[in-house]
Amino acid sequence: MFPELQTPAAYFATAPRGIETVTARELTRLGATEVRTVIGGVHFLAPKKLLYRACLELRTAHRILFPLREFAAQNPEMLYSQSRRVKWESLLNPEKTFAVYATLERGRTAPPTGRRGKPGTPPHVAAKQQNGITHTQYAALKVKDAIVDRLRQEQGARPNVDTQNPDFRLHAHFAAGRCTLSLDASGGSLHERGYRLETTEAPLRETLAASILELLDWDGATPLYDPLCGSGTLVIEAAMRARNIPPGLLRPQFGLHRWPDFDQRLWDEVVQEARSRILPKSPVGLFGSDSDPKAIAAAQANAARAGVTEDIQWFVRGAEQAIVPRDLSGQTGLLLSNPPYGARLGDEADLKTLYRTFSSVWPLRFPGWKLALLVGNLNLAREIELPAALKIKLDNGPLECRLLQFQL
Repeated sequence: MFPELQTPAAYFATAPRGIETVTARELTRLGATEVRTVIGGVHFLAPKKLLYRACLELRTAHRILFPLREFAAQNPEMLYSQSRRVKWESLLNPEKTFAVYATLERGRTAPPTGRRGKPGTPPHVAAKQQNGITHTQYAALKVKDAIVDRLRQEQGARPNVDTQNPDFRLHAHFAAGRCTLSLDASGGSLHERGYRLETTEAPLRETLAASILELLDWDGATPLYDPLCGSGTLVIEAAMRARNIPPGLLRPQFGLHRWPDFDQRLWDEVVQEARSRILPKSPVGLFGSDSDPKAIAAAQANAARAGVTEDIQWFVRGAEQAIVPRDLSGQTGLLLSNPPYGARLGDEADLKTLYRTFSSVWPLRFPGWKLALLVGNLNLAREIELPAALKIKLDNGPLECRLLQFQL
């Protein structure tokens, strides 16, 4: 079931819509081959060491999946029968726990697959499709039943299901009447870095923050300041990138750690090599400010857990008081922020003044700087009276957003 140490195997890195090319760029830099983007993720080939590096070092992907089997599944009976054909006894035993997660996708002409040269679509949207499989929970239950029945036949006992912390996470994705069963190498989502225990309202996912930096071609050599930093995710991700700190370094475990073929020596080697590339300090100034002292306290606590306390300066000040930090006098840089969207009743009117600040005050305070904003409310975005040099559609959870860049 598992590839040999040096043999490239097919994997799939899931990524939000609009981020696929960014994740592909990361994988190419790591050395992955046959990198191919589809909506919702990236297919790639990698030997075991590169798989370990991808789990530890990818900043923009949500999960890394190892496809086990792809087959026609136009009704529950076919799904059960085909799922039972997998040699689950080579992976599971009665002492192990597992969980099955299912996604259904509509409107695609090709299913996800790990087979070389085949087109595919990743597991990224839960939606109904007209093929007899119309409910994710029921689909997951049929796959679970097939696994349990096969193992009871082969081993005389069955493993338990654990949806909270299973030894093995299995993903069943359905599209165009077909199913792909995959094993999750990452375990929990890769956005869970381990440093963000303190949050503010509507925090930005770490993977999206890292993707924004990549989309803006921020190379760690340009000063960066977030004047609406909240719990500090954008600035902390920038600090980790500037210092080459692997985003997965704080995670206690990945899904592949529990695989039967897990190589502890190789994993330790990958971790040690990654640690050796970490810079002792950020080569560039990084700053964050917010009007809420509690937000700054949360940002400082998160930065401490991420190991970047000395790399970031924090200030308690409102957006309208934002000014070039003293350490950057005479320099230019990047203003980057995720301003509030005004999702609740009454917020939008109050926020119009804030959005006008971006074009009425900040050009005077930050002449020559670039400004980049992740905006989830186009009505508020119209209050910014600056021509956008860059517009990119991105998803922030269920919200469709725009990444806008301006020259001040």
